[in-house]
Amino acid sequence: MRRAALVIVSAAAFLVASGCTTKDDGTPTPVDSTGTTAAGATTTSAATGDVPAITGPELDLAKFSGPCAALKADQLSARGVTKAGTERPDPAGTACQWYPDDRALGTSFVFVVLDKGKGLNGVYANREDLPVFEPTQVAGYPAVNSDLTDAAHGACSTAVGVAEGKGFAVQVRVNDKKLPEYTEPCSVSSEIAETVIGNLKG
Repeated sequence: MRRAALVIVSAAAFLVASGCTTKDDGTPTPVDSTGTTAAGATTTSAATGDVPAITGPELDLAKFSGPCAALKADQLSARGVTKAGTERPDPAGTACQWYPDDRALGTSFVFVVLDKGKGLNGVYANREDLPVFEPTQVAGYPAVNSDLTDAAHGACSTAVGVAEGKGFAVQVRVNDKKLPEYTEPCSVSSEIAETVIGNLKG
């Protein structure tokens, strides 16, 4: 019943374990994390609540040879990442984690295939556990921006449904407090999610 929460916490743990934390007066701060889903026509389910229906063409995540293939080299370099991502298991499926070349001021992000979490179903089933749960859309697909705190201090997760019971999540950690994206991290996770959808369509 708490699959979505597991997705969020596990991805955040990836970032923390890799040293992607922020410092305030020398005190490490654990990475905040989030989950996302999108708005749209809804279908009622006793188990998951009102989960938005997929109204556009369904996309196949199997197009990617693995989670680290979700983003292209030029797309990563545009975000300050020149090293290959690291594939890791996740309670919700599989994930790929990328770190910026500048660990102190760059942005870290994780792509998670929600195949075990049944796409947005798991996120909606655990919406009461998420202080931030904002239905939205990414490139016309249902999505949710979420966070375990307030989604205003560098961390946000955007989960997107791309087919019935299928979806993915992008979780980000913006480390530079001087960037406007630090207080609006969901804009970054949503942008990356949109790039992933573009790659799926292409």
